[in-house]
Amino acid sequence: MISPNDPRLGDRNALALRLAEAARLSGAVLLAMRSASDVRVKADGSPVCSADMAADHTAKQALVRLLPDFPVVSEESVEAVEAAPVFILLDPLDGTREFLAAGGSYCVAIAIIREGRPIAGAIVAPELGRLWFSGEDAFSQRVAADGTALGEPERIGVRLPPEDGLVTLISRFHADALSEGVLKTMPGHEPMPMSSAVKFGIIAAGEADLHVRGGPTMEWDIAAGDAILTAAGGVVRLLDGQLPRYGRPGGDFRNPPFVAASSEALAQRAIAAANTLPANSLPRS
Repeated sequence: MISPNDPRLGDRNALALRLAEAARLSGAVLLAMRSASDVRVKADGSPVCSADMAADHTAKQALVRLLPDFPVVSEESVEAVEAAPVFILLDPLDGTREFLAAGGSYCVAIAIIREGRPIAGAIVAPELGRLWFSGEDAFSQRVAADGTALGEPERIGVRLPPEDGLVTLISRFHADALSEGVLKTMPGHEPMPMSSAVKFGIIAAGEADLHVRGGPTMEWDIAAGDAILTAAGGVVRLLDGQLPRYGRPGGDFRNPPFVAASSEALAQRAIAAANTLPANSLPRS
């Protein structure tokens, strides 16, 4: 078990580079297995395919080398490892439906959690050739099909939300009444359909402003995005205004509804709108 005071946690940007390398390697596996169609449905109703499992194996091998002794809680082996004061959350294929539908906005997402909050994260979208990662600071980088990083990382930050013409990211396969209700209160917004944690990278890079999610998600779906967006100057908030917590004692890794925004003011505007919706619009706990 790694202590929250372990000296390896002191340089968060260095941790982020290690996560980015693991993400790039596993993203290359996904791209190489782009034609995988051997789908089965897991007990929770979500799909999984051989590309999922191959990317999971590659990411874990890389993490053992790059971050030895860090426990890894993965979507594909969640029963095998328990959350700890310091651990890694891994989603080797976020956006499986997007992947199987030949879309491009699927990704690998990896985050380091210390005492319930992400301190570093990496998201790679191999089809888009894009990587976002963060420790103290947030960066983006282009990625080749084989996972090689192209050029130097560029520091990124959120944009100031426009007075009108907000760009709102909506889930391509997971519409929900909460997000639809909130977005109706924002006239003139431009909805952009997109899958997976790629949404967090897009907002962090100043290319969009808001994502609201009322439907079910898991901690490994959003932890890396939370780390990156927060480091870029944005926010992720639950509907009570609190920060998401990860690896909660006795938890099942399910997230409450949340808002990801380029500013605190925009997040609070979305939360206020959510809390005025009829009770039947809100997800059941």
